Amino acid sequence: MNMRCEEIQERFIDLLYHKHGTETASPELQAHLNSCPRCRKELDGLVQVRETLRKWEDESPLHPVYLPRDHRVRRRLMPWNILRYAATAALVVLAFLALANAEISWNNQGFTFKTHLTSGRLSSSDYYTKAELRDILKQVLDDSESRTIQANYEMIQRMLDTVEQERWQDLRLVRRYSPAGSNRN
Repeated sequence: MNMRCEEIQERFIDLLYHKHGTETASPELQAHLNSCPRCRKELDGLVQVRETLRKWEDESPLHPVYLPRDHRVRRRLMPWNILRYAATAALVVLAFLALANAEISWNNQGFTFKTHLTSGRLSSSDYYTKAELRDILKQVLDDSESRTIQANYEMIQRMLDTVEQERWQDLRLVRRYSPAGSNRN
């Protein structure tokens, strides 16, 4: 009686490692391996993998590389430190000018610079009146509402088109597979 390939392949591990308490290659198992090239090839492949794994050695871990410090390199990097401090100082000056309400102008007469820490009185043309502000807000709200209504309309229209297309597809399928449709010649 020949053993099936699946039964043989289940016992490959036992054959490879000769576990205690398992039967070694029985005559029936040996007969199947001798007659079945597929099982013999698979067992040979497993034997090769086992041998390769047995020969495998771990690599040694990498060691960090320490480079001696060179003072010449440090001197070359010095201008970058100066530039970094200069950029920080420029940023502080610009922030101060922004907070100090600075006005800087350059024209034919030369360079002028004015600062005032408290904001002075601005002319009435710099402010909106309550009526102007109300009109601006009303226009913005009306525009926003009309855009929302238009977007909702377009979305509902697309949804209705999709439902209509699906309804027609369902109707075609019903006609195709209905008994009345299949009796037509």
